[in-house]
Amino acid sequence: GEESLLALASTLQLGKALHWHTHFIPPAAVADYFNACDLVVQPYREATQSGVTPLAYHFEKPVVVTRVGALPEMVEADQSGWVAAPNAIDLAQQLRQTLSTPLAPLQANIRAAKEKYSWESFCRRIVSLSTETKP
Repeated sequence: GEESLLALASTLQLGKALHWHTHFIPPAAVADYFNACDLVVQPYREATQSGVTPLAYHFEKPVVVTRVGALPEMVEADQSGWVAAPNAIDLAQQLRQTLSTPLAPLQANIRAAKEKYSWESFCRRIVSLSTETKP
């Protein structure tokens, strides 16, 4: 549970590097969290999809997701983020590798993903499909 993870973080002396939030973040505060982070990690064990990835891209942050549901579909490996197996060992290995990787070179790819998954792009594709399918 949460207590064991906090104890582990303390043992590893991550106190100042790790900010632990398990409560609901109100919409007005979401930007503060994304602007303060360098990387968005989604360690899901089960999921179908998540709105967190496009939100991370909106704030131009790379992501690490686990290979569950459709989460990997929005991540171009080594381009806009990374995908790990949904277990602690693989996730830890991916995080170790990611933390030793310069994130700045990913910015252009993340901006492209930001555009690809934007509402404007989605609407353009819908309009395009509707004009293609007219009799």
